[in-house]
Amino acid sequence: MLKTIGRETWNSIKITLVLLALCVILYPLLVWGVGQLAFNKQANGSLIKDQQGNVVGSELIGQQFSMPEYFHGRPSAVGYNAGGSGASNLGPTNPQLINGNGSEVTVAAGQTPPPGGTPVAGKDNTYYVPGSYLGVKNYADQFRQDNGLPADAKLPADIVTASGSGLDPNISVEAANLQVNRVIAARKALSGNSATISPDKVKDLISQSTDGRDLGILGEPRVNVLKLNLALDAAYGKPPTK
Repeated sequence: MLKTIGRETWNSIKITLVLLALCVILYPLLVWGVGQLAFNKQANGSLIKDQQGNVVGSELIGQQFSMPEYFHGRPSAVGYNAGGSGASNLGPTNPQLINGNGSEVTVAAGQTPPPGGTPVAGKDNTYYVPGSYLGVKNYADQFRQDNGLPADAKLPADIVTASGSGLDPNISVEAANLQVNRVIAARKALSGNSATISPDKVKDLISQSTDGRDLGILGEPRVNVLKLNLALDAAYGKPPTK
């Protein structure tokens, strides 16, 4: 009996060691090797470098652009914080999806208003404090104002809604084209190389930064905002930091 138990125990140990070698050492090494050889760029984060060879970001993770000389990405419920990916988690029947997830805060008379709060009409000592998600209406109003568009201008859905991750690096081609006039005006004000900028040239850069449908049928064409802005800097120079 003891001999049988010992033999079976040793067989179990050998099987365990073989599986450990296969699953913990050989398989990860195989996957890593195939990734490095066949998909080197993707396996290392799809990193993007500037003209000097410095890593400035990833094709997969969006960044916050607010200067008028650059194209802007879609709204983010997490401020494009790659360490805290997340969405607004607001359903289509939730009014906060349209108006934002801010809240009203009432303080005692004479107390300091909450940071970022604006007085609510008709309610004493009550302030509206915006949340991390401003809502479709506010995003649409802001986009139209920033780009000099009419108040009733139709906008693509991606530019007024946050993505599920809050890190979407792409916008639709339509959203990019709606920003062309603003970018050109801001760049021309810098003079220098920017004096030669034109709608046709900028639209060419948009086309160069556009990826088509996956496998030719899935999704819609999309513009990588970081790539597009780097192309702008390469062609017309980097605007001074304000």
